[in-house]
Amino acid sequence: MNKKIAVLACGWSTYFLKDFISGMRKETEGKDVDIYIFAAYNYTEYSGFPNNNGFSIFNLIHYEDFDGIVILADLINNVRIVERERQRIIKAGKPAYSVNKKLEGLSYIRVDNYAGYYGLIEHLIKVHNVRDIAYLSGQENSVDMSERYKAYVTALKDNGIEVNQDKVFSIHTCDYHLAYHFFSEFVKSGKPLPEAIVCANDLLAMAILKVCEENQISVPGKMKIIGYDNLPFVRCTNPTISTVSNNTDKVGAYCVQKILEGKKELQQIKVNSTAMFRQSCGCATGKGLDSSLVTLDLLDDSSRKEGFERHMELLDEIFIEAADVFTLLTNIENYLSKEHDFEGSDFSIFMKSDWTSVLINSAETLPQNLSYGEQVQSICSVMNDKKYLREMINTRDLLPSKMKTEGSNIFLFFPIFHHSYVHGYIVTKNNLSMLENRYAYTWTRNVGTSIEHFRKRNMFKQMSQQYLKLSTKDALSGMLNRQGLDKLAKPFYAQNKKNGLTTVLFFVDINKMKHINDQFGHLHGDLAVKTVAAAVLETVPRNWLCIRYGGDEFLVVGNSKNYNGEDYCTQIKERLLSKTSVMHLPYTLSASVGTYSVPAQSDLTLEQAVENVDNIMYEQKQAFHKEDDKKLAEN
Repeated sequence: MNKKIAVLACGWSTYFLKDFISGMRKETEGKDVDIYIFAAYNYTEYSGFPNNNGFSIFNLIHYEDFDGIVILADLINNVRIVERERQRIIKAGKPAYSVNKKLEGLSYIRVDNYAGYYGLIEHLIKVHNVRDIAYLSGQENSVDMSERYKAYVTALKDNGIEVNQDKVFSIHTCDYHLAYHFFSEFVKSGKPLPEAIVCANDLLAMAILKVCEENQISVPGKMKIIGYDNLPFVRCTNPTISTVSNNTDKVGAYCVQKILEGKKELQQIKVNSTAMFRQSCGCATGKGLDSSLVTLDLLDDSSRKEGFERHMELLDEIFIEAADVFTLLTNIENYLSKEHDFEGSDFSIFMKSDWTSVLINSAETLPQNLSYGEQVQSICSVMNDKKYLREMINTRDLLPSKMKTEGSNIFLFFPIFHHSYVHGYIVTKNNLSMLENRYAYTWTRNVGTSIEHFRKRNMFKQMSQQYLKLSTKDALSGMLNRQGLDKLAKPFYAQNKKNGLTTVLFFVDINKMKHINDQFGHLHGDLAVKTVAAAVLETVPRNWLCIRYGGDEFLVVGNSKNYNGEDYCTQIKERLLSKTSVMHLPYTLSASVGTYSVPAQSDLTLEQAVENVDNIMYEQKQAFHKEDDKKLAEN
């Protein structure tokens, strides 16, 4: 059985994660070690409320089932969640490492941001004779950022340069667009440019370079720029950007090495960052990537993004167009079993065991629930590009047994949730592309939102049906009212014709209703209506439509699907006689009943068919009155 390593991460730091996992993958080659990566994305909702419920993916993990654990604590950036997982990890008693953030009770492995950054800044000073150096950073509160700022301050002081706080620039976050806007305004202000700008990451450095290009500011001639992270893009700019490699792949490799050693005693490991001297600091030797290859990669990424957007649109259409849960599940499975370039050749989508009942839940908002339960149900599984049968698994198993194969594999887990309700998760095998361009974030967020839209649409449908039921129901008889004739009976009649079914009509009329009202009052009249209606409802099939057509008239509309020629005319009369025999009424309560059938191919409208059955019933009623008059004459 393969050894297993759990990795807890946040997916926003795409490049860090890719390099980190790449290092882990290289180290596990040929060692029968599987890596389970549990990744989530926190975000801010439209209301401004920070949503961290995606970290519920960590609730899937039973740490005691793993041979080692790695928590990328600095990426998760949520003190409460990190502390909760720290306690759970310690309780499991397995080798565990925290990356770039020291956690009590866990081994600690970190990138020394300071060393490479200090070396690069000192290089500016000593090799290129630069002394007027500005610093640009975001306001992120992390060990990485504090170390980089410390390297800037220390390098200046060690070389006899006083730190000028007017040249320490801070923007909200280390974002390209924010940096571009900031430096554009700085240049427009006419303030003197520093000799060099030291940027806290490569995105900021690229934004500064862009502004310099637009304003004919020569780099490195008039101003030098350095960054941090060694992103692929900074090796193909003109000039190429001097930066620092944090050797993240080595950190990933070290984590695997130490876990496989099995040592439980606490360790602290430091991986040095490396300065990369290129053209933007004045080093003409800096060699960039082949720009043609980079251009082709960018075009490929652009095309892939378009494909992904179309893929998500089609998934969304499935949720929008599905009329019921069965259709929804069938269409999701049919589509994804054929189109799964982004989900990968091996993946499973699991929902909680009560998911189908949740979809028809009529609550306005689902209550908070971040648990996955004891079992999860696959709604779509693809293995080796082929559809695999849906199955229920114990949540603790995490993935189908057939997805586990020989050799080293990487399994990525992402939660599917909406606001504070977790529906399930997707697991994909050896498919790091889900991390690229943050596809997993868009995928899980869209699917979670689509589930809620489907549920709300189903809720409104139920409410509409309930409203229709209430608006078409006759309160006294419990039957449909005359609105029911238009809203329900007419569509039912049309559907019978479409399906090739004969429509069966029964018309019921209470005998001597005027006499009952006049002689015994309207309370007895109401009782007569309720009693006859009950006899009708208890006699005909439940899925037939029973309508109070007039004050003392009732129309029944059925079809030949569940009708074998039963004599409901007689049965209704017999049921009524049985009910009144124990009621001790001061009058005889009876009804006349007529029936009429309309073949599917008939051109009659429902109104014409009702008129025909009414005439037939009227003949029955006249016969009743003749018989009744005869009895009175004899008496």
